[in-house]
Amino acid sequence: MSFDGPLLRDRYRLGPPLGAGGQGRTFAAVDTADGDRVVAIKRLALGDGTSWKQFDLFEREVRVLERLHHPGIPRYLDHFEGDPPGTFYLVMERAPGRPLSDAHTLSESALRAILIRALGILAYLHSRTPPVIHRDIKPANLLWADDGRVSLVDFGGVRDALRTGGGSTVVGTFGYMAPEQLHGQAMPATDLYGLGATAVALAGGIEPEHVPRNGLRMDLRAHLRDLSPDLVDVLAWMTDPDPDARPQSAKDVLRRLARPAPRAGRPSAAASDGAAAPDATAPDAAATSAAHRDATGDGDTPRGGAAPEDAPVSHGDDDEPLLDLEMSEPLRSVAGVLLAIVGWGGTAALWLVQRALLPIAFALVSAFVSGDGRRKLDGARATTDRALDGARRGFRRLRGAHRRPRALPSHPPDPS
Repeated sequence: MSFDGPLLRDRYRLGPPLGAGGQGRTFAAVDTADGDRVVAIKRLALGDGTSWKQFDLFEREVRVLERLHHPGIPRYLDHFEGDPPGTFYLVMERAPGRPLSDAHTLSESALRAILIRALGILAYLHSRTPPVIHRDIKPANLLWADDGRVSLVDFGGVRDALRTGGGSTVVGTFGYMAPEQLHGQAMPATDLYGLGATAVALAGGIEPEHVPRNGLRMDLRAHLRDLSPDLVDVLAWMTDPDPDARPQSAKDVLRRLARPAPRAGRPSAAASDGAAAPDATAPDAAATSAAHRDATGDGDTPRGGAAPEDAPVSHGDDDEPLLDLEMSEPLRSVAGVLLAIVGWGGTAALWLVQRALLPIAFALVSAFVSGDGRRKLDGARATTDRALDGARRGFRRLRGAHRRPRALPSHPPDPS
């Protein structure tokens, strides 16, 4: 790795880029004032078409990282404004490992080990006052080192859970976003949804948005047949579309995973196509206990330190679109209408939202940030056309149920 770029602040020699995302570009660099220690530097230039909202998120990332101290989170080192004016830099410890997005399909034992370590990080974040919500948990933002350590990176979408005021901001990645993020909301259960969706992607080998559905829920029993039922149940719990039905804390999930599990099903092929996976053993009580201890940020787990110069390290800035939109009034209205219909209509209305309206809503959001937004929108329209006739029948039954003193049907009508 060559470090022949400009010298920043008379100490940081810039090296090759590590990636680019919605909140700037990230570079490897060496700190010449600290024995040429390799660090990661994120750069945000207001002159590069950056919005003020992106600058606000960048500032928030700096403020939050300054007060986080956990072995699974890259440590804040420095921040400054450079030349030309309006160019800002955030210097962080370079986390070891490679992104889980490179790991392909994982075995159950590896998946459990990663979940336990990642849950320890989330337990620490959510125990801050106020809780810190990452809002963009996905495989590209979780690094897995050869010794089994897991690091969470890219805090560009971070938010204090109790933050109030200002407009609603949609932050997240399509497929890993919890439903409430479409409405600009975030809570600890939001990050647990993202981690659960990440585990689903790593276990099943496809993006969560393509997983078969049973109503609004991913049909994980049908999709993850190779996983033990207890782990499938945990992932279904974490990815429940209703945030109130999800676990309310990462420690709740850790306690569930610590229960004795039946013998796992046939493991999936681990890290293929040239991407060797780090060795991981099945998690035991000691590993779970360590995750609980790490949740305080004061455990004796050693900090990762700098990665070797030739290690393939990412800091979460990849090519996947990060939804980072100040919600316009029409978009807020779409989300509000979806929630209102479900609240008013019960089972039949929930079915209509799932079959006809929700695909359109997600496609509209995706169209803002994704080059294939038109394709997704066309697909959503086709889904809507097939569902509308049945939806009308559902609403007729719903109106009839309101007029007559009888219960709604337990299942929606079959649109076919």
